[in-house]
Amino acid sequence: MVGDGVLRWLVASPKVSRVVAVSRRGLSVQHPKLETVIEADMFGLQHLDALRDFDACFFCLGASSVGMSPEEYRRLTYDLTLAVARQLLPGNPRMVFEYISGEGTDANSRQRWAGVKAETETALLNMGFRDAYALRPGFIQPMRGVTSRLRSVRWFYAVTTPVYPLLQMAFGRWVTSTDLLAEAMLQLAMVGSEKKTLNTGELNTLAAKAAGR
Repeated sequence: MVGDGVLRWLVASPKVSRVVAVSRRGLSVQHPKLETVIEADMFGLQHLDALRDFDACFFCLGASSVGMSPEEYRRLTYDLTLAVARQLLPGNPRMVFEYISGEGTDANSRQRWAGVKAETETALLNMGFRDAYALRPGFIQPMRGVTSRLRSVRWFYAVTTPVYPLLQMAFGRWVTSTDLLAEAMLQLAMVGSEKKTLNTGELNTLAAKAAGR
């Protein structure tokens, strides 16, 4: 859901000239700026020649730990993210790698998912990219017609959509949207930041500055 929302914002932005989406299946989004690279197995990318010389990677893949074994969650969070990053690094010397982590990520947390996310962040920030960031959004409101694949989550967002502006104003420290997140990510790729780990409020502030608000 997050990746879909970020993608839709990027192709609509006049600041972006080209977007390549790496996906396991074809996308519903079509745009002259957009190319799609189909990869059945992200652990072993087969089209690395098409994934070279990029300015940034916005890594939005992720999985919920709910109902998942610790081993599988680590595989789909730590192992998968680092596998993709290691494959991209040699062909992208100027790449900024931006990882969507999550609010509450903490290496000392008793929550296993928070510790795995923290390990992933640390490994990425020290991998050797030109620059790298770990983004920790809390509640993310989908925009531009984006929907979740989960029915229960779709109902939840249907309820929050009419009141999202109020939620964002009142709880901007924890509430953002796919549009704001994408704008902040693009700003990090273009301008950078001394702070490498950013929470929801910091991402919203960055997006507001980028939009001149």
